[in-house]
Amino acid sequence: MGIKERLQEIVGEGFVNDGAAERYIYSQDMTENITREPIAIVMPETVEEIQSIIKMANETKTPLIPYVTGQNVGGLTIPQVDGSVIVDLRRLNRIIEVDEDAMYALIEPGVTFGHMRKYLDDNHPDLRYAYLLAPPHTSVMANALLQGLGDLSNKHGAMGDFINGLEAVLPTGELVRAGSGIMGDNNWFGRYPLPDLVGLFSGWQGMTGIVTKVAVQLWPKPPILTHVALFTFGEKETADLLIEIGKKQIVENADCMSLSIIKMLLDVSFPVQTYDGEPDFGTVIAISGNTEVEVAEKIVVLNQIVHEAKQTDSRHLLVTWDAIAKLMGDQANAWVNFPSDAFKVLAEFDGLTWCGAYFHPKNWGTALAGGREIVERHGFELMAFLKPMNSMHFGELKFIIRFPKDDETLNRVRKCNEELFDFALDLNAIPYKTPVWAAKKMHERIDPGFLKLIKKIKETLDPNNIFNPGRWGL
Repeated sequence: MGIKERLQEIVGEGFVNDGAAERYIYSQDMTENITREPIAIVMPETVEEIQSIIKMANETKTPLIPYVTGQNVGGLTIPQVDGSVIVDLRRLNRIIEVDEDAMYALIEPGVTFGHMRKYLDDNHPDLRYAYLLAPPHTSVMANALLQGLGDLSNKHGAMGDFINGLEAVLPTGELVRAGSGIMGDNNWFGRYPLPDLVGLFSGWQGMTGIVTKVAVQLWPKPPILTHVALFTFGEKETADLLIEIGKKQIVENADCMSLSIIKMLLDVSFPVQTYDGEPDFGTVIAISGNTEVEVAEKIVVLNQIVHEAKQTDSRHLLVTWDAIAKLMGDQANAWVNFPSDAFKVLAEFDGLTWCGAYFHPKNWGTALAGGREIVERHGFELMAFLKPMNSMHFGELKFIIRFPKDDETLNRVRKCNEELFDFALDLNAIPYKTPVWAAKKMHERIDPGFLKLIKKIKETLDPNNIFNPGRWGL
């Protein structure tokens, strides 16, 4: 009996695909990463089915690639070896529990940001999750396990820190839990004080097993939430101003974008150009509080910070959201009401990629300036995005490229991203959603003891090397 037939016995004939069209779709994403077709796609619905798939894979030495929606913009679900099977987890899509007292949600892989937002609004209107600048159909679990970011990352850090615990099937088929859920159901309030085994799955890009449930933290909705827009000039000046604002601990969220992204969102035709005298960056700032007075006082402090910065460059400008809304109409709300399709213009072409990394604050200005030079030298739009994170302890910076997937452009994209990546490593940044080619570059620079340790962990958990082999250059 072949692999397809064995998979059909496990999940049913309707949930195994090996047609040319299906294999082609799952062989790629929107990035410039090299494509490779799987031999089949399987869609389990239960933990037991996942365990049976893993048992079969160990017997046949079949590589398995965990997948939900493929919206990772890093080539992370493209097989690295021939003969791989994609394990599409979208049918596991339940919100199992929401605990209002400990403020967490226990969910399955197929729960998207759109699902989460609607479910909380309908059933737990006083609670919210952290939402991101991505399509609403993006997986909440995948983003958390990839240590991504959302609109509460300014205050609370990467989404890997939002995980209270998880349930996972190991590459050997065993079912395990990490976090307070080890004490039983309805008990997913935290990760400590325990050996932090969540780290065996967080950041591993599906190399150590399939996570079947994750408990993620929720937060109270603030009674008052307002927004302002800050327009700034100069890379160093913008970075310094964001650092000063962040250290005052008065803002809930701050998304800094090069002016070209803002123009793109206003439907300026490709390629977006900027001109002398225009601001270099626009930052959307969210301020929340329990009363109007509290929010007003925070805005007073923000105005004071901007006023001080204007002594150096009088062109910096803080604008109320009412003024933005009058200019943009309903589109203004889409910019700040996540998850949102407002950023779908990023996918205007069939190609979308970025080089993103987490940076020390002292290097933000240098990274913005150096990245601009690289991107423009390779002939692409400047689409820079900077987000202070974890109460200003670090920040995320990425340079986004949207492009048509012709051979000449793909070659330019690869060269540009490689140069951006080397530049980030020179600044001791830590790349995220790291494609294989980039991870191999990291091997040359990172602590050798760390590299040996993750290899040992991978070999111990996955003795037959069936889970995403080749990922992270391992």
